[in-house]
Amino acid sequence: MPRFFAVRVLFLGSLLGLFFCSGFTALAAGGDDATDAPSQTASSQNQPDGTYERAVIESVTTQNQKTTSTGQQVQVYHIQFLSGSLDGKEQDIRSDVGSNPYGLSPKTGDKVVVFIQPGQDGTASYYLEGFDRRAAIIGLCVLFVLMLVLLSGWQGFKVALSIGISIALIGYVLIPLFLRGYNPVPIAIFLSGVFTLISTGLSTGWNRKTVVTAIGTIGGSLIAYLVSWVFADWAHLSGLATEEDRLFFDKNPLLNPRGLLFAGIIVASAGVVEDVAVSIVSGMAEVRKANHRLSTRELFKAGMVIGNDHMAALANTLVYAYVGGSLSSLLLYTQFGGSWLKFINFDSVVDEIVRSLSGTIGLIFTVPITALLAAWVIKRESIARLEAEISAHGHGHHH
Repeated sequence: MPRFFAVRVLFLGSLLGLFFCSGFTALAAGGDDATDAPSQTASSQNQPDGTYERAVIESVTTQNQKTTSTGQQVQVYHIQFLSGSLDGKEQDIRSDVGSNPYGLSPKTGDKVVVFIQPGQDGTASYYLEGFDRRAAIIGLCVLFVLMLVLLSGWQGFKVALSIGISIALIGYVLIPLFLRGYNPVPIAIFLSGVFTLISTGLSTGWNRKTVVTAIGTIGGSLIAYLVSWVFADWAHLSGLATEEDRLFFDKNPLLNPRGLLFAGIIVASAGVVEDVAVSIVSGMAEVRKANHRLSTRELFKAGMVIGNDHMAALANTLVYAYVGGSLSSLLLYTQFGGSWLKFINFDSVVDEIVRSLSGTIGLIFTVPITALLAAWVIKRESIARLEAEISAHGHGHHH
């Protein structure tokens, strides 16, 4: 092995070892607050004050509401419940500020969500919470799967299946464990590898290339977490950037909001990191097929070229995705009189900057991690195959 390549391998190996050791030390130290939390956090403190049920608007009428000073017209929505113990029963909801806090204006026939809050005297209060959007969401999901299957056939179905499994793992593993008080960071890192094994395995089969891709994805996601952990601590981010975050963690004080922030960064970066890792491993495998005589160093250089070309486009994609998702935060700049000092220190703005740039740095590190590991594995496979062919040829010649 050439000296230059040996030095590079030693450097990268030491760097990765340092990151992994410091990362899991940070996980162990940072998880104390979360792991000590008993399972009662979700069950005892996160119970809503009422229930949410589906309903349909039967009719809309206008009434005059008289007060001591002036008269005001209010909408009265006659609804019929479609779920729960009130299924089939009807109720009137007045559209004043108290019962319609979001200013909804549903029409006759619209499906809505109603919040039912029981009172002290046995009566209940009813509030319009929003439109029932499930039909639109289900329709879009069905269209998505149909387009995948129609345009890509069986491969498209496997992509849709892997997405469904990944979402189910987040909804039925990551979130419930977090609500029970577990540190979500190591769970999210582990799941990022599982996501890759599932999606890549369904696409190309479960083999060494799939394992290399998963390890590269875990490495990139872990580095994204470590970078975000350092800079979130430096910037004094609490994980309570939005009003929804503050409301939830106010009701669940034993849960760690920073843990959820870091888990979100890991999961968000895992998808883009996996894309780069898959491209590198597949490209290097094709390069080896074209030339069996390439050394490990030459395979590594080929992987770096493939990864760097792909990374340039995906780095832009990741940053633009975060910026596009936070356009409403950008409006705060005008709200605060054009003061960059106030804008750049706003919680949600700093949160998005740390998320996007940490994920991009994880993406950058994925290239050498995956290229180095893939070069080693592919070269070993090539040598093993060559030895098997020589052995078979020798036995055949002997006979």
